[in-house]
Amino acid sequence: MKIGTDAILLSSLTPKISPQNILDIGTGCGIIALCLAQKYTNATILAIDIDQNSILEAKENFRNSKYSERINAKEIDIKDIAKSNTKKFDLIVSNPPFFISSLESPKERRNKARHNISLSYEDLIISTKNILSSNGIFSLILPYKESILFENIAYQQSFETIYRAKIFSKPNKECERVVLHLKTNENNSQKLFFNNIVEQEIVLRDQNNNPTPQYNNLVKEFLL
Repeated sequence: MKIGTDAILLSSLTPKISPQNILDIGTGCGIIALCLAQKYTNATILAIDIDQNSILEAKENFRNSKYSERINAKEIDIKDIAKSNTKKFDLIVSNPPFFISSLESPKERRNKARHNISLSYEDLIISTKNILSSNGIFSLILPYKESILFENIAYQQSFETIYRAKIFSKPNKECERVVLHLKTNENNSQKLFFNNIVEQEIVLRDQNNNPTPQYNNLVKEFLL
């Protein structure tokens, strides 16, 4: 589970804010945390994962980067962070386990990374709610069908969607990925939840399989 389009898309589409504290849940090799360190120059980033080898790899990547003083990698479960951590985060990002009912890979590490067998959507949402600052934003990327389920669960936990980007691999294809920005809404107002959403559609490649100008412009900060 190395660097992929999802990680770059999520990093490129995080909100235009000035967070001081960022949490990257399920950091893997650390690519999203590194992108966010480049993007948010005043932020301190905590990158967590439950896989020991991933954390060792992320730590090495962080040490070899010019952002090493602002990024820390820790082997810990988000549920444990939510229980023990008193620090609040202004931005929480995640490219979470997303395959709910598909067949599992025979490799345990890949299963943990791709299937929500170790972290349910409800656990992720509740944990995030406990450590998100009052004006903080939770940003994540999911396949289209899973994003619908995730939003419904988040709404039940007093989150509202403020931004939704639908990602299409090519024109005339079905939506494959969705990037969401969520904020807590303690009033649980249905009017707020459904009326304050900024929506965007992003097409990655044209019919000739060339990157679209829209995609190139979006990721130019991170890709050569």
